[in-house]
Amino acid sequence: QANAADSLQLAACQRCSRKPFSHPSAVDPRIGEVLLGSMAPADDDGSEDFSANVGDSLVVLPLRNQVIFPAIRGSFELPKKVFEDVCDHLERTGASAIGVVASRRSAKKISSADLYEVGTLCRMVSHAAAGGDGEQAASGRVRVVVEGRSRFRVLKYTQEEPLRLASVELLEEKGDAEGPDQDVAVRALSHSIREKMAEMLRGNQQDNGKGSGSSRRQFRWPSSPSALAGLVGATLAQLTVEERQKLLEAPTTRARLEIALDFLQRETEAKRMSSEISSSIQKSRELELRQVVLQRQIQEVQKDLQRLQNKAHRGTDGEASEGGGADLEDGEDEAEDEVARLADCLARARLPEDAERVAKRELRRLKSLQPHHPEYTSIHTYLELLASLPWAQSSEDRFDLKEAKAMLDEDHKGLHQVKKRLLEFLAVQKMRGDMKGPILCLHGPPGIGKTSLGRSVARALGRKFHRIALGGVKDEAELRGHRRTYIGSMSGSIIQALQALGTNNPVILLDEVDKMAANSMFNPQATLLEVLDPEQNGSFKDHYLNTPFDLSRALFICTANDSSQIDRPLLDRMEVIELSGYTLEEKASITESHLLPKQRRLHALEPEKPEVDAQQTGDAGEVAHMEAMHVQEPRLVLTPEAVSSLITKWTSESGVRSLERRLAQICRWASLRIQGLDVPHNASAGDAERQAALSSCGPNQKGIVVVDVQHLPHIIGAELFEPDIAERLVVGVAMGLSVSSVGGQLLFIEATRTRGGGRLTITGQLGKVMTESVETALSLLRSRFVRSSRTSGSGASAAVGDVSSVPAGSEVLSLLYSKRAPGDAENSSDSAADRDPFKGEDIHVHFPAGGIPKDGPSAGVAVLLALASVLLDKPMRSDTAVTGEVTLRGHVLPVGGIRDKVLAAHRAGVKHVLLPLANKRQVLEDIPAKTLEGIQVHYMKHVDEALDWAFGRLGIGEAEAAALGQQDLAPGLPAAAAAAAVSAAVARARPGYAGIGFFPGRGR
Repeated sequence: QANAADSLQLAACQRCSRKPFSHPSAVDPRIGEVLLGSMAPADDDGSEDFSANVGDSLVVLPLRNQVIFPAIRGSFELPKKVFEDVCDHLERTGASAIGVVASRRSAKKISSADLYEVGTLCRMVSHAAAGGDGEQAASGRVRVVVEGRSRFRVLKYTQEEPLRLASVELLEEKGDAEGPDQDVAVRALSHSIREKMAEMLRGNQQDNGKGSGSSRRQFRWPSSPSALAGLVGATLAQLTVEERQKLLEAPTTRARLEIALDFLQRETEAKRMSSEISSSIQKSRELELRQVVLQRQIQEVQKDLQRLQNKAHRGTDGEASEGGGADLEDGEDEAEDEVARLADCLARARLPEDAERVAKRELRRLKSLQPHHPEYTSIHTYLELLASLPWAQSSEDRFDLKEAKAMLDEDHKGLHQVKKRLLEFLAVQKMRGDMKGPILCLHGPPGIGKTSLGRSVARALGRKFHRIALGGVKDEAELRGHRRTYIGSMSGSIIQALQALGTNNPVILLDEVDKMAANSMFNPQATLLEVLDPEQNGSFKDHYLNTPFDLSRALFICTANDSSQIDRPLLDRMEVIELSGYTLEEKASITESHLLPKQRRLHALEPEKPEVDAQQTGDAGEVAHMEAMHVQEPRLVLTPEAVSSLITKWTSESGVRSLERRLAQICRWASLRIQGLDVPHNASAGDAERQAALSSCGPNQKGIVVVDVQHLPHIIGAELFEPDIAERLVVGVAMGLSVSSVGGQLLFIEATRTRGGGRLTITGQLGKVMTESVETALSLLRSRFVRSSRTSGSGASAAVGDVSSVPAGSEVLSLLYSKRAPGDAENSSDSAADRDPFKGEDIHVHFPAGGIPKDGPSAGVAVLLALASVLLDKPMRSDTAVTGEVTLRGHVLPVGGIRDKVLAAHRAGVKHVLLPLANKRQVLEDIPAKTLEGIQVHYMKHVDEALDWAFGRLGIGEAEAAALGQQDLAPGLPAAAAAAAVSAAVARARPGYAGIGFFPGRGR
């Protein structure tokens, strides 16, 4: 040791009145390297009264992560100041013993409450500066070696600072001599412990490569059973402080021996299991190493054979051939390494049986080819595809329905029926445990969120998402892949999507499935029959892959705008979910919560939210400052009235795409306005008038621009759509309702008559179904008119009761016939053909926008009303739109698309809608109550009810007209009361009249 350390040790020993001891060798706590001889109790050194002067002032030193047992030596470090205080106290009191007690926790500062109650009375054997020579010797710490003598229990602590002093009682050993049976048990336990420890010692020595023949004579077993138990506690390194303390606190020797034997048995079993695991791993490594060596040897042999074959082919071509030999051999080495890499990737891919057989065959072909061979690249690319496909890789599903509902509500406003159906689908799949089931097809107009719905489903399931655009796809090879016989062949889009995602259970969205091109030569929709059939897609065979791949775990969602363009067999394999357009309130909510903030951020009119991590910044003030900087008002504000006006007057769609473009136009104008530049929307706009109108927009002192209703025409131009378009109906025009691929629309039907030979002309690019509807309506109207004319022709001889038997619509036509020509009423002998109003006249029915094909069974009632308007020479009610199909008997049949049609009428400002009575359930379930507050829905079962509602004021008495006028003049009058008033007035004017046939809508 260094001189400084020697001086410190000598001074400390003089203070303790002891001779200096030499520092013992370090004791390794592992069993195989413990020097048991050094742990035997030392001689008493003439100190028989070692524990006589313990008294009430025993110095107690806390130990962290350490327990010292009687008859066992141990060491620990003390600060130099504490060591000097301990020596001073021992010298002052004449004591020679100190106490050590383990701590329950290894904190920097230990209190008396943290110490166990039982500790060990020790004698200091030696001490030295901690760390030995150099800088560590000057660290101010002293390593003390002590030897345990006996156990004690702390009664109370009498002093805490500067040294912890305690009043203790010594614990005597019990059970060493309590009868012959107890002595036999102790000896048996001691023998078992020695055998277990000897076994462990032999195992450790064999592991370290040492012989075990003469090792046992190096150790001297303790003669005391209690010391033997302490030896176990001191040498087993895996024991915790709690377990060592449990061994120390055992009341009797037998109890300590039993605890020690239990620890030894547990350690022996753990060592045995570890040895078995190590042996198994070693054998596995040896097998793998042997396989690698053999494969390398085979490759070397194949390389030598290949070189001999190349030399035989080259022959004796001279020095030029020999000069390029080295480069050729290097290329061959790289090719062989690449083949080995592909083989390893294929082995890890866990291919199914069919694919593995194909891969092995192609791999053998690749090994036999040279890199410059034409087929080498083709086979190499094919094997890379096989190795990269997710044959057995799946992502973990997350079927949290509450979270899925929250995600759908967050991403989409409205669409309640669709969300309900998607949540039902997820719930069923959660109970099934897999994703096999019906293929969903989201059918609806563009711009309502079909693609984002698929993305939300993927996010709710915790799966990866991929979108495949099918619009314009005309070749099945784009979906199924090209055959490998073609140059430049590749796999189809389905396999490419799975390869890119890396999982075999993603959510794949087949977008615009109705826009796939088809002709007489090919039909790509037929390719989807196998992909979208749960019974067949378990063995989907791509042309390029040419081996079955399981698609049954993937969830396919299709989107379409027009289901009539989808092949019937393909449509039968999908479950179609109808998506209707958004209401005015839903569009306003989407604008406020999503569209407007998005456009403001894109145009720098709203700050992006910074991602601040308080742990990274480390300064709470800086974080608060950054958050305060973010809390800023947007620099563009649209009033709610401006949003509603923008939706109704500048857009007319089921979705929100046009609305988003209008918002972007306003944001661009606001950016110019904030920069102090104002460009008029068109050159003809009056600058002075425009500036006066926009003067209230701002920007204000905070730089905020506020846009209201009166500012919109000067920002984005004149109104494109007039909500009161229904006020422009004239004679021969009826307002119908239709549904197309872009949502619900108003359908104006025009009819006129000219002199001719009774020919019917239909224009507007109609389909066969719609053409038949026009012919049916004309035949029905003609039959009703002739029957009405017969009733009117009876003159005064007809009784009032006979008139009541005729429906209301026929009464209107009957009155028209009586006024049709002077003297016609007296010519009762005329035939029915002579009384036909269509005789000698041609009828022309036209559907505007002839460039757009139209077809569908829902225009019959509207056509009939247009023809009746021509015959009556009066316009129908201009605030009413109608939909429904008629039969020759006059019955009104139900139609589809009710929600879209009602929303289209609401957007156009229509006040009344006539619907078939059979569609009442769809109105109650699908249309929001707020929409019905602005529009009245009437239900009809027979066409006469529609005629009565559309032309009820014509040819009736003054009392009826006054009642109908009273309904219009008093808008606050409830609908039921108004209907009762009208019916009463008509009944007074015409006894036996059945009343107006309409039913108030929900909420009216």
